[in-house]
Amino acid sequence: MKWEESKKEIKELGKKSKHSYRYDLVKRGGNSAVMKAKKTIVARFYQLESGHALIAKHLLQIGKRRDMKCWWCGHEYQTRDHLFKWCKRWKREQKRLWVDGQEGEEGYEGVEKVLKKPKISLPMSLVFAEEKCSQALMDFLSCTDVGRISGVVEEAENSDHEESSDGGV
Repeated sequence: MKWEESKKEIKELGKKSKHSYRYDLVKRGGNSAVMKAKKTIVARFYQLESGHALIAKHLLQIGKRRDMKCWWCGHEYQTRDHLFKWCKRWKREQKRLWVDGQEGEEGYEGVEKVLKKPKISLPMSLVFAEEKCSQALMDFLSCTDVGRISGVVEEAENSDHEESSDGGV
């Protein structure tokens, strides 16, 4: 019986536009913050959540980098935890994410208020898993380049290439 109902529902969804399908997902309990965000932001959100984002730790694991140095601030390790909590390049955005939140109609509380713990004791996996934190994370990603390769990396890779070619001279 359930199978027949599911088939009927799928046929009905096929008749609707993309936008009404998204609305149905939200109505059925999907993560509304994720559903409302731009596709590029959502992609980075899920890449960071799964550990497959364009950050130094992952790039080192797949053999695309030789070190884990943060290309934003020069810290020894560029991890998800570092980028969301400690990277000097994103201090203002981090404060908004963790403490201030955003006021207004589309507002949200800072992650520390939502989860009732200081950022130092919160693993990022828990923050990504908590739906109440999704809007704050989406806002942080839309204001930063976290999870994206920037011109900084390309310049660093080019200088590494030049150094290795000069070594034989």
